[in-house]
Amino acid sequence: MNARLDATRVASILARVAQARPRVHCLTNTVAQNVTANMLLAFGAIPSMAVHPDEVADVAAAAGAILINLGTISPEGERAIPRLLELARAQGKPLVLDPVFVELSPLRMRLAEDILRLPGIVVRGNGGEMQALAPLLAATPGATRITTGAVDRIEAPSGLFEIAHGHPLMTKVTGLGCASSALVAACCAVEPDPGLAAGAALTAFGIAGEIAAERSAGPGSFAMHLIDALASLDEATLLTRMG
Repeated sequence: MNARLDATRVASILARVAQARPRVHCLTNTVAQNVTANMLLAFGAIPSMAVHPDEVADVAAAAGAILINLGTISPEGERAIPRLLELARAQGKPLVLDPVFVELSPLRMRLAEDILRLPGIVVRGNGGEMQALAPLLAATPGATRITTGAVDRIEAPSGLFEIAHGHPLMTKVTGLGCASSALVAACCAVEPDPGLAAGAALTAFGIAGEIAAERSAGPGSFAMHLIDALASLDEATLLTRMG
């Protein structure tokens, strides 16, 4: 079933993020930490990024959602993951998995398999990553699967969403895909339907990318304008851009 995502619905979810200011706990790629934090702040959410296994559950306990990104996994991060999974399971917190380069090592695949046992999980990856996870995802009922690319495809229990916004410059700045997973988590913190939450986040991210590309001279200035565009996005702009 193709589900419709209109500008009013997207604006409502973004407004709830801005009003609630949910904290997103990010166990994430060290390459992407700075841009992830800045994009969450521009979006209206609050980042936290503790990784030490002895404190990660305490820090994440009051977060609205959790992101686990496998991009630069460390021994410390590996030990922290089970504690975040236990917390998410006990408190029913939304959890987003970004399986960066999961196809490259048995360690990443094993960690992904452990994480995918969590009910209601949201997974966002590129085509190669999602293809590598396909056998595991086939055995993960209720998961929301997000495959990003020229057209983002969201397969959720509530339906199928396709998001066609964005710009090629978004592939020229490191960490932006990782940061988009954090935006999905922020929307999941305020919207119980993970398909709608992901659709709103990726629509906002894509439209901000289009605006940033119009204002920038190249990848360096694009990153700056992307954060500005995300911070100033409003319903009128969504209506114009979404048709």
